[in-house]
Amino acid sequence: KDLPQKIEVIDQAVISMSPATNVADLLKSVTNLDIIQYPGVSSSFGMRGFSPSAHSRSYTLILINGVPSATTNAAAIPMAAIDRIEVVKGPLSALYGSDAMGGVINIITKEAGGDKANGQVSLTAGTFGTKRIAGDVSAPLTSATSFRLGFSKNEQNSNYQIGRRNILSQPELSELILDKKSFGDVMLNSKYTTHDFTGQINTRINDTWKTSLDVIYFGADDIETPGNYWGSYGQSKKDINRLNLAGNVSANYERHKLSLSPYFGSQNTRNYSNNSETGYVSLDSDIREFGMRIHDNIGLGFMNLLVGADVDVYEYRSDRFSGKGTPANPYQPDYNHSKFAGLVQASKTISQLQLNAGARFDQITYELLANEMLNSQKGSETYNTFNPSVGIKYNLPLNFAIKASYGTGFSVPDAFKVAGNYSVSEYFPAWDFWWVKNYEGNPDLKPEKSNTMDLGLSFTSSNRFFNGDITWFKTRHNDKIVEYTFKRNNDLGEEITITSYKNADKSNHEGIELMGSANFGTLFDNRFKLELYSNFTFMLNYTFDETKADVTTTYDMLYVRKSNGSFGILFDNYNGFQTRINGRYIGNRLEKDSFSALRPNITADHYYTKGGYEAKDKILELPNHIVFDWSVYYTYAGNKRFGIGVSNLLDENYSEKDGYNMPGRMVTGSFSFLF
Repeated sequence: KDLPQKIEVIDQAVISMSPATNVADLLKSVTNLDIIQYPGVSSSFGMRGFSPSAHSRSYTLILINGVPSATTNAAAIPMAAIDRIEVVKGPLSALYGSDAMGGVINIITKEAGGDKANGQVSLTAGTFGTKRIAGDVSAPLTSATSFRLGFSKNEQNSNYQIGRRNILSQPELSELILDKKSFGDVMLNSKYTTHDFTGQINTRINDTWKTSLDVIYFGADDIETPGNYWGSYGQSKKDINRLNLAGNVSANYERHKLSLSPYFGSQNTRNYSNNSETGYVSLDSDIREFGMRIHDNIGLGFMNLLVGADVDVYEYRSDRFSGKGTPANPYQPDYNHSKFAGLVQASKTISQLQLNAGARFDQITYELLANEMLNSQKGSETYNTFNPSVGIKYNLPLNFAIKASYGTGFSVPDAFKVAGNYSVSEYFPAWDFWWVKNYEGNPDLKPEKSNTMDLGLSFTSSNRFFNGDITWFKTRHNDKIVEYTFKRNNDLGEEITITSYKNADKSNHEGIELMGSANFGTLFDNRFKLELYSNFTFMLNYTFDETKADVTTTYDMLYVRKSNGSFGILFDNYNGFQTRINGRYIGNRLEKDSFSALRPNITADHYYTKGGYEAKDKILELPNHIVFDWSVYYTYAGNKRFGIGVSNLLDENYSEKDGYNMPGRMVTGSFSFLF
């Protein structure tokens, strides 16, 4: 609450009342984030005008307990062990380094502890063949050591049904985009089963030192992936296996709080050629991220000082196959990123004034591995980047507060964009044709950089009845990396086309964030809680510049909602009964029409021709939607909890990515036993 940066906290009260089954569904329903989401446990987030990316790198950093998670896919992070989620909006590269340009999602797990054993077991069942079993137990082993173990298994044994209606009045184009036949139809090949295991052990060595170890495992085999509503890509499946290990050794003595945090994360994804018994693994990719964070928080009396050093290694490996056991050249070479960083953060409070400032220096080394099938040679490049941040908050009379912050962010390019020199080819026997694409890295490529300024005003009434916040932000995103092509002769004297990368474009993001809540229970001596809340983001500018043939054009950003938000009402009688209705407003967004052959009724007249685009660009403005969720719970005798949850209460037909219609109304019932 004292930080000037914009932070939203999703606490246990919200998590326990959400019908969401994964972190992606939870985050999109209660925070104003942009999301790309596909059927088949796949999602990625963006915020404040930074488009979400479905690739291995992103502009929004996902952390687990403050260390890298080795994934951008929040749908593959289990919910059962989560205590709370902190969403920091704005750049935090001064603390966390690369990929934190838009913001940070920090997922914090439950802590082991307590004087006696406690936990819960829950069962859930519902529509689309949904079944879920979950359990969690925490207990002391000795007077100094405690542990926590948790597990869950989620199944959707039937293909889900798409929503039947749209709540908001929509032009006919909206129905054409969604496809009129999709309303109430079934999304084929959308079944899945996932399971996860979480664990933690804490040991207090003495009054000064303590240790902890966290384990998170997520596994899913044969996740069905429909491709799109029309199934034009064919029906396939995939396997995902994720592992996170995070240790911590901490000491609290005199004026120092020392923390050493080693971590390891890995994600293996196997994509199959189809969803039949004869399907083979067509792409097998591995991501690994590991390192160490060493921080010392020093209380100097007149100020607090955080100093630290981070070491991080990121590895990407992949194998591609054209048949069962038949290797094919991969889409890109294997590569590594190594980052060594030093950071310092200072904070000081002077009466009603809070100040903080910090900086981080990163040295980044890229290593591209050799690959004979791609004719790729081993290569490496090294460069440095410096990122500062500063913030101020002043508490005014009448419970008002003003705040301002400035920070920079950066995102490292993939190694193959810097040091690559390779060719990707594929033979199409039906046409007796070889497709070849040649790539060449740019050793002068710089990390993408951003500069963001925030200004905000907040108010909290003395009786805690009302809380409100308004924040204006403006970001300039420089050195945006884009592809470009050029021609030259190869060793045989033949002219070939080369694809490379350059720092050319910039983008501008500007918007207003509004938050407010009112708890009417405070007017009745807090005998109950009746809270109305809302949280909205309105983009004032979300454009990027692109230069082609020395002509610069300003375009509206793709995949960014013009506005989005959540709102609702929550009631808790503090005697076992709780209910909550949450609405999510999804604003208009722009996407390129990738399915024009499947939607012949969409013509050139339907395409978006503003914001730098022409009809030939085939840009669609996707419609806005409202999606409601409802849940009600009753706890009997303090340890038996019965619940009903309804996702997409009004059966909205909508998508988070064009062509991939989301599930319609889903009803589940649950029972939990607490001990």
